[in-house]
Amino acid sequence: MRICLSLDPSRLLRWHLWLAEALAEVPGNEVSCAFAAGRRPLPLVCRLVLELERLVYGIRGKGAIDPVGAALRCLPPPPAGQVDVVIDLSGSELLPAGRRVLTPVFNGSPGEIGVVAAWVNHQDLLIDLHDTARPLRPWTARPASAERKVLAVRLDSALSCAVPLILKALCEETGSTAPGIPGPRTAVPSFGALSALATATGTVATKAIGLLDALARGGRMWAIGWRFDESASLLDKGEAPFRVLAGNAGSYLADPFPFRHQGQDFIFVEQYLYSKNRGCIAVVAVNRDGTAGASRIVVEEPHHLSYPFVFEHDGQIWMIPESGAARNVSLYRAVEFPYRWTREGCLMEGIEGYDATPLCHDGRFWFFVSPRLWRSTSWDVLSLYHAASLTGSWTPHAANPVLLDARLSRPAGAVIQHGGRMLRPVQDCARGYGGAVTFCQIDALGASEFAQTPVGRIWSGAFGCHTYNRRSGLEAIDLFGNIRGLREVTTSYRLLAPDAPVSEQRGVLGPRAAPLPTGLASGLSARSNVVERKVPRRRAGRGCPGV
Repeated sequence: MRICLSLDPSRLLRWHLWLAEALAEVPGNEVSCAFAAGRRPLPLVCRLVLELERLVYGIRGKGAIDPVGAALRCLPPPPAGQVDVVIDLSGSELLPAGRRVLTPVFNGSPGEIGVVAAWVNHQDLLIDLHDTARPLRPWTARPASAERKVLAVRLDSALSCAVPLILKALCEETGSTAPGIPGPRTAVPSFGALSALATATGTVATKAIGLLDALARGGRMWAIGWRFDESASLLDKGEAPFRVLAGNAGSYLADPFPFRHQGQDFIFVEQYLYSKNRGCIAVVAVNRDGTAGASRIVVEEPHHLSYPFVFEHDGQIWMIPESGAARNVSLYRAVEFPYRWTREGCLMEGIEGYDATPLCHDGRFWFFVSPRLWRSTSWDVLSLYHAASLTGSWTPHAANPVLLDARLSRPAGAVIQHGGRMLRPVQDCARGYGGAVTFCQIDALGASEFAQTPVGRIWSGAFGCHTYNRRSGLEAIDLFGNIRGLREVTTSYRLLAPDAPVSEQRGVLGPRAAPLPTGLASGLSARSNVVERKVPRRRAGRGCPGV
């Protein structure tokens, strides 16, 4: 495929280079570059704000908005005649001749200035990728941001999300393409220099006030909530009280996974150690009378660990903790449950994947995992992998990433069976990490399709929540907020009405692949590269995680 990037010579940025390099890695692609005649540089005030943030927050590293003109100017010019695809990153009226044109816009505005305008106006961000091959249905993505008030972080998150959106559109089978008519031209938003500087300085002041408040009140932190009820879950009752279990002065607890063994109930958690600035895996014994033991660390590595997915398979008890910092998905086996574990190997190597959630469905194993791509957060991307066995060869889903949406992507616990439906708990990170847990019905799951529909949501009042699990009558969530001294919290589960805002949000990108039982989800088809695996093979086993 002959692909030409149309670039503004005054804005040759690192995220353009990320895109060019990713395109060049696909066999058969020929990537070229054409420079627009006009120039629309980012306003000087944007550069001033970015420099201020670097000084105040110590932001370092290869950001999406860094200029990399020399590397991009090394790309060859487009070949004579018409190319297959033009990716319009310049906003120019005159583009190279192409059979298909892709034009990304940010909140309706072309180029990075749309992200800046969203930051100034405190808006959520929507990326639309206009495609002349499907003019009535732009591709969309909703990026998360680790810090909504910091411009550099918002630019990193948004532009890192734009790259896989473009790659996904190019991988989609589109059939015949329409003539290369550029996408709709929208006005470049205007905002005053004083407004941008006021936003930046206001953010600095807010950070300082927040720090003083944290020191005065003990700050916000994570804790876990738990309850026993053999007869009905929170999803059945609609509302229930949870006992609160917090860490000690040197740690917090999060990501609870309950497990019963030989009549005793346990909750495996991430225990984050402030002294080491990383998480490890701990276990807490809990009793039916409402008492709980002290947390005890059972797995610790030189890198961060969290999200301890514990399950039975092949007569053994296994754990897959989140180890994205080590760029792998590792498998542990209980030697002496629950306190001694050994690392058996890597299920997937070379992927910075977070909250890997296994599921056995239709005789195959599946992984739901959120990868971190370039400078993204890992909160807004979902990829799937499947294999014939737990330690088999894991194959990427044909549509990876199947989701680019901060509201409906990252796993929030094991897939459950409820009311005859498979429900996937997901983290809603639209307004920030740990905002809430939404339950999505899985409508389609296959090698080349995935679809889900949001159906319900957990509410914990003023507290955030990003994990839900239930096993053997033991139900567990986590909580974020000022929880010191809190002993109990009432949590609610509510069905989403058809006209509720979250239920209007599609769970997937792209055209409908096959008829589905509900109307909100769509199928996908795309291609992705296979990830290398390094796992010792075991015999196929009985039993598997999930529903």
